[in-house]
Amino acid sequence: MVASLMLVGVPVFLTAYGIYKRTVPVHGVAHEALNQVDSEVYTLLDVRAYNVSYKEPLPGAFNLPISYFTRGFKEIPNKPIHLFAENQLEKNLAIRLLRQKGFHVESYSLMGENHEDKMHTACC
Repeated sequence: MVASLMLVGVPVFLTAYGIYKRTVPVHGVAHEALNQVDSEVYTLLDVRAYNVSYKEPLPGAFNLPISYFTRGFKEIPNKPIHLFAENQLEKNLAIRLLRQKGFHVESYSLMGENHEDKMHTACC
């Protein structure tokens, strides 16, 4: 009986943990408008998928989609990071992955939230 409860508990725990990683906001990371980001101070990291980011490129940003993170994270410059993500889910997951690898994510911008605040007038 105990073994069968453990077998049921493990998938439930893994499901709950997966939901937590994606949906619960990460504390200590400020939201910044795109036009307030200083590329001299931050590494501009775009974690949007390539098929999304090529349509709206961010000048001066290092593009590394989350799906390529494990093989490309060593190429990220060692400065505080300003993260560009498409949505909250992508932002939460990327910040947690970056923190696991020892990076400091200072701030973020969500590209899908406000189309009048684009990078064309921003940092570079």
